[in-house]
Amino acid sequence: MKTQRDTVLHFLYHRYGSAPDTAVYEAIDTARDWWAGRYEPFHVFTETGQHMSPIRREMYKMGMAKKICEDWATILVNDRTNLRCDDAQTAAVLFGDRFGVGGILTHGNFWGRLNTLTEETFALGTGAAVAHFTDAVCGEDGFMTSAGAMELSFCTADQIFPMRCEGGEVVCCAFLGTWSGKRPERVPKDVPLLFLTVHEKIRRGKLLSWKVENYLIAVDGSETGRALPLPGGILKSFFSPVPLFALLTPNLVPCESVLRENGMGASVFASAYDNLKGVDLAYNNFCRDLFLGGKKVFLNQNLVQEDAYGRRIAPDDVAQQLFMTVGDGDLAADTMIMEHNPQLRAEENTAAVQAQLDYLSFKVGFGTRHYRFSGDTVVTATQYAGDKQELLQHAMKHYLHMECFLRCLTDMAYYYASCLCGYMLAPLGRITVDFDDSFFIDPTAERERDLREVAAGLLSKWEYRMKYYGESEDAAKHALASL
Repeated sequence: MKTQRDTVLHFLYHRYGSAPDTAVYEAIDTARDWWAGRYEPFHVFTETGQHMSPIRREMYKMGMAKKICEDWATILVNDRTNLRCDDAQTAAVLFGDRFGVGGILTHGNFWGRLNTLTEETFALGTGAAVAHFTDAVCGEDGFMTSAGAMELSFCTADQIFPMRCEGGEVVCCAFLGTWSGKRPERVPKDVPLLFLTVHEKIRRGKLLSWKVENYLIAVDGSETGRALPLPGGILKSFFSPVPLFALLTPNLVPCESVLRENGMGASVFASAYDNLKGVDLAYNNFCRDLFLGGKKVFLNQNLVQEDAYGRRIAPDDVAQQLFMTVGDGDLAADTMIMEHNPQLRAEENTAAVQAQLDYLSFKVGFGTRHYRFSGDTVVTATQYAGDKQELLQHAMKHYLHMECFLRCLTDMAYYYASCLCGYMLAPLGRITVDFDDSFFIDPTAERERDLREVAAGLLSKWEYRMKYYGESEDAAKHALASL
């Protein structure tokens, strides 16, 4: 992967005169190792064994970096996350039914793929969605006039190459993908093929538009690779009135200036590496105590016999009960058998692991009580909501970026439906993203409260359906009228 990345960086620099700093991807590689659960400079160490020989050992690991990203992905994107817009017909075309089936944007496993991208984004700092079109046709002005289908490719941070930023906005960016189509002739099978898409914001007259260029590159060992002719059906370049990519980052300001300057985000645990080390140190100590904590029995050498080959045999190995001792040793004074039972220190180790988990969960925005292994207490819904206040505040912060990301994807789908497919749709208007807040409140109590407000006339029935059934205003009123 690193070789392919170097090829792309050289290719972009030679073609566009700009490429991201390699330090960006060094930070991404470090985050990826922690997310995968094994950062070799820390988790692998050397001990001195017998005869001063080095022994390579690995620490026991909890893999909390991945668990943190999984939890954030679950909070931000789950089965209750939903998209809505004011017009029922537009909502049906873009988002399908209330289960997300049949929409241009949400068809297939959209929400599952988005959940995966969110985990990868919180791990590596940046993710992206890029729109691709099949059977696209361009007019004389270079803008697409029609397209057969729109597909979204989700890219992780090491597939994203921002080349220019203006006012914090990435206005020129390349996205890397692997080529899965037919291999061009005279290209050996062992030569990797890369599909690179470059999106650049440009001014054409008085209007701003986006220029998209596609490249097929053979990684043949040369510095920049070899650009190959594109197969039929793929446009070399075209223009779009809307951006056909969207970037997603955790709502955090990167501490590394190189990330800020290149428009990239920071991993959610970028400032918690020491805390991740603390958790693994405490857990490693716990596991080592368990591993070394077995009963040990020391025998006086007088109890050990030798067989005909000179091999030493302990008493239990020969099932013998009568032994003789020789020499001047005093049996009453010299202990023949001595037991040693190492202390497991379970309570101390448990407390150490829990303390490190509390520090870690605090640093990544979950508060200090998110990871608790004591299940002997019962809390009320009010107390639970109070304990989750810090998590709620950080979730609301990350919702801002996720909401912006989903609205950009909706704009792409609306452009495709209205301009390239000929759907007669009303103006897009307001887009609403429904997030799941059941992590912070008692959903049963809230629903009962809303039912009481409906009965009292403080909340309309269609508003209730919109909230709990994920329907648009028109769909909710239509459903009530048909009852």
